[in-house]
Amino acid sequence: MSVVAILLHLSRAIIHAHNNAKVRNLMDAPPPEIRRDMGRQVSPGASEKEPGAIHPGGR
Repeated sequence: MSVVAILLHLSRAIIHAHNNAKVRNLMDAPPPEIRRDMGRQVSPGASEKEPGAIHPGGR
């Protein structure tokens, strides 16, 4: 095998591994609706000005 063929084979293997990792990460990620609400919990003493706070009753 020539050096060019080895580099071509290696680059294809890297691209395949990268694409497989992207698919695996997308499949493991929660849906957008759930991601948006993650970490935001209603607390009784939540301030109105607190960033990302969810308040019962809406605005």
